[in-house]
Amino acid sequence: MPNTRIFKLRRPVAVPTLRLPCLRETATALLRALSVGSASAQDIARIIVLDPVLVFELLLTDPLGDTEAACILDAITRRLEGIDSGLLQAWALRHIIQQPRLRVGGRSHRHYILHSQFVAELAEHLAHETGYPDPEQAYATGLFHDLGLLWLAEYADDYPQLLADTTEERNLTHTEWDRYGQDHADLSADLAARCGLPAGIADAIALHHADPQALGTAHPLVRLAAAAEELASYRGNQSAASLETASQLIQLEGSIIVSLLADTTRSVQAKARTLGIQADPTMMALPWNTSTDDDDTSELIDNGIARAALSAFSRSALIDAPTAWQDFNLASRLLLGMDAPVLFVKALGNDGLTGAANPAHPGLTQIHIAADDAHSVIAEAYRDKVETRFQSGQRPPGRCAADWQLARWLDSDGLLCVPWNNHHESGVAVFPCPSAEDPGLEVEQDLRKTLTLAATSRISERSADQRTRHELEESIARRYVDHARRIAHEASNPLTVIKTYLGIIDEKIHDATLKEQLNLLSDELDRVGTLIRKASDFSGITPTGPAHSGVSEILHDLRALYGEALFARRGIQFELRTSPSLPPAAITPGALKQILLNLFKNAAEAIPEGGKLTVSAVAGINANGSPCLEIRIVDNGPGLAPERVQSLFASGAKSSDKPGGSGVGLPVVRELVTANGGTILCRSQLGSGTVFQIFMPLAATP
Repeated sequence: MPNTRIFKLRRPVAVPTLRLPCLRETATALLRALSVGSASAQDIARIIVLDPVLVFELLLTDPLGDTEAACILDAITRRLEGIDSGLLQAWALRHIIQQPRLRVGGRSHRHYILHSQFVAELAEHLAHETGYPDPEQAYATGLFHDLGLLWLAEYADDYPQLLADTTEERNLTHTEWDRYGQDHADLSADLAARCGLPAGIADAIALHHADPQALGTAHPLVRLAAAAEELASYRGNQSAASLETASQLIQLEGSIIVSLLADTTRSVQAKARTLGIQADPTMMALPWNTSTDDDDTSELIDNGIARAALSAFSRSALIDAPTAWQDFNLASRLLLGMDAPVLFVKALGNDGLTGAANPAHPGLTQIHIAADDAHSVIAEAYRDKVETRFQSGQRPPGRCAADWQLARWLDSDGLLCVPWNNHHESGVAVFPCPSAEDPGLEVEQDLRKTLTLAATSRISERSADQRTRHELEESIARRYVDHARRIAHEASNPLTVIKTYLGIIDEKIHDATLKEQLNLLSDELDRVGTLIRKASDFSGITPTGPAHSGVSEILHDLRALYGEALFARRGIQFELRTSPSLPPAAITPGALKQILLNLFKNAAEAIPEGGKLTVSAVAGINANGSPCLEIRIVDNGPGLAPERVQSLFASGAKSSDKPGGSGVGLPVVRELVTANGGTILCRSQLGSGTVFQIFMPLAATP
């Protein structure tokens, strides 16, 4: 998520950009809807889009993506779907609680919000009337067009007087440029761009009050925004000149515009009534009055109950350990008006603070600060258990290089350090905070403490759980290794004895066929021994050896060894179709034997007495663009249902309904085939048998 500080602005004072007050009625309606618990994300979004400040905060926290359409309602709905209800309730309550720096009175604030909503709807309706292809862009332009005016009214000490001394907006902009280096429209455009709104919208916002004579060649969106502003002015001054100017900008007849103006006025009034506001049409004109002399100051909430509720909502939003970091980042922006912090942790038994792993700052884990460091404000916050501030000096690095470097990493000339302590760990959350920025008074400090403690408790719990799980996994792995080695040791002794007796028997008999079978059996014992040793060494499932197998020879060997035991004794015919001239396959002999033997055993379990198994191998197949050899195993057993075929290679799947038909080897079969670059397919139909096809790449020719 991008940094939300607005460094490019030539601000008269450095202030948190997320401290603009929304309309109290909007925040109350939002809190009421959230408290009911039955409102959908889109229902909540419809309340938020009535207030440009709430829209601004949410999009500044999670800006529009490059390919995301500028549909404000849809964008807000998507973001709400990923935010905890407790955090949204805390956000609404945070706006209801009285702001220490609040300078815009309630009446003037209502004028401002209604004016922005009015211009937004006018611009959208004008876009529809003129055939502009993206009316949502026009709406977003109108909603954000005067955000800079509210920003300056709230934070520039001399701005209220400047407004009182100016009676015309274009004269106001000249004074703003002289005094602040930009006007409120340019500031609005900059704020909109920070929310990810397209450059075309930012341009339309910046030019909405320009001389209409200069806008004849401008983009249509610019003319729509300027016309909507002229119509809003007409609603307040009833000047025919404003109506004529709007008509010239968008080339619409005056009668159409008047009708559209009346419809839009009624629409905005209806939306205002949902907030409990009776909107007079004159309230939708440009709001010049910003005095704090208001009629509802007594209704502002600033008491212990509201603050306790704010803390409760904040904590409830941070109860899910897996998402604690993500929620902490979001809460920092929405509730604190600050970018996400980094953490320094003092683990138990450690005497210093170490940076916690952070993807955005990979070198953080290499910064270590002694807890008794007299020069570090991070260490000071930890020792004294109070918030501390760091400000970069004119000549770096100052008294503590770690503090200075961390501020650079966080793209700030200052830091705000909040200590925390829980059952698992303790440490300091370090927020980027420009040195001239006012971090707020008691409400903000208590809220930072609450959020930091709630989030770090969850983060530490998750870390502790991960450590415990890792230790448990290591313990289980050690026990399993010991167990496997004991089994391997115990199994090797009888295998050695069997091999010895096979050698003795081989010396005493003269039947060539029997000697060959004894040799094959001895080879199989060697393969079993290799598998046991490999399992005890945990070096992988694929048997060792050259990736070069004579498929025809292996199939004949397996039929000689297992044809009688698996098939003939059960009355099953085993037919083998292969050629001694087949090219070798790129798989080790041990792995290929394991694959085929598992499939043969499953077939023997599935085929009824009197059935037949046909095994064939052919070359000259092209699979996935490579020459392959195909091994096909066909039985005329009962077959499998389609859903069984879909999950056949999953762990625990059964290849038949017969007792003992577990199909245990099928996941191993697929793993061995794919590990050697091959593909295995299964086709089956109830009552028609089953077919397995194995496509193995050919071995490279020497």
